[in-house]
Amino acid sequence: MPSFKNTARGLCLAGVFLMLAGCGSGSGEEKPGPLQKSSPPAAHVPRLLGLPEFQAVMPGADDVPPGWEKSSEPRTEGPDDNTLAGVQQGFVAPDLEGIVGLRAYSFRSTTDAIRYYTDKKSKMASAKPGPVEIPDVDAAYTAEYCLTDDLCSSSIAFRLGSVAGVVNLNTKTRPAVDPRVLNSVTRMFIQRIRQAQQGQIPSAKAA
Repeated sequence: MPSFKNTARGLCLAGVFLMLAGCGSGSGEEKPGPLQKSSPPAAHVPRLLGLPEFQAVMPGADDVPPGWEKSSEPRTEGPDDNTLAGVQQGFVAPDLEGIVGLRAYSFRSTTDAIRYYTDKKSKMASAKPGPVEIPDVDAAYTAEYCLTDDLCSSSIAFRLGSVAGVVNLNTKTRPAVDPRVLNSVTRMFIQRIRQAQQGQIPSAKAA
């Protein structure tokens, strides 16, 4: 039968072991920190396009419908207080019996592009601007008008970020053009601008 002294010594040693065990187990565990919210992926910010990049958005002879030819050499503008660059180009379109003009401006900010787009649309009020289905643009409208009995125009104006532009067809017929043709060329032009904004070499072609 164990003595009281031995029993007390055993209890003391057991208590020491339990304390050491508790200390050892606590030292190997880390307290969980506060939950951290995962950050959403950064949104892609379209590039502002200067004159060298912006010149490349203008399609060449291989990018437009078959049979179209340049009516003049490309014209460039800028930079100035509001714009970084401007480009325009005309194409003779025998199948449409007219001349197609492509024009766009790269602004220093989206605010400047919105201001330009809104101002141009307000000046087209007499032509009764209407909606147009152009995918992945910030805004777009279409308008048709005739300057004289033998000179009519159809156009699609658009804004894509800090770029605003227009595709215009002048003809001697009324109405000016099948809207599907103008839509196709406008989509190609917009896609080339979007490619440049994403740092790619513009390569879109008219369907």
